[in-house]
Amino acid sequence: MLILDCFFGKCEKPTCDGCGLVPVRNLRRALKARSMDAGDDASDEAWKKAVEQTLAGNSQKSNTSKPMRKKRLLVPREEIPWYPTIKPDLCNGCGDCKVLCKPGVFELGEPDPTGVQRPKLVVGHPYNCIVLCDRCVPICTSGAITLPKKEDFEKYVEYLDE
Repeated sequence: MLILDCFFGKCEKPTCDGCGLVPVRNLRRALKARSMDAGDDASDEAWKKAVEQTLAGNSQKSNTSKPMRKKRLLVPREEIPWYPTIKPDLCNGCGDCKVLCKPGVFELGEPDPTGVQRPKLVVGHPYNCIVLCDRCVPICTSGAITLPKKEDFEKYVEYLDE
């Protein structure tokens, strides 16, 4: 059961330091990153199918990835309130969002005084978040991360043709 708990992000250990199941967690992260890079909506069904294929050794590459379009902000970044929020009651402290987010939006919060649970994550640097980026939402195993509606923020971005 420990392997399944680790794989699905429900492990109760305070940290992964010295844990023998770290490769299982790394597999989960790799599968999620691959499904997000493939351009699909990272729904539970698509993610479970990718997990089954990888565990069976039938990993297939998808050629349906969307080309990245360059964006330019029309106002200063500090005037755009686009950043994630984390519901602390849902966060399990797995840290997947912190690992995935290259701009460094997430930080570890206060440690649990009893030392039983992992520290929850908090949005430490909200304005480091890239406007209209939503990669952290599907990687969150507990569904604790939410973002504002993209439609409300399209007015701040101009897409550049290459």
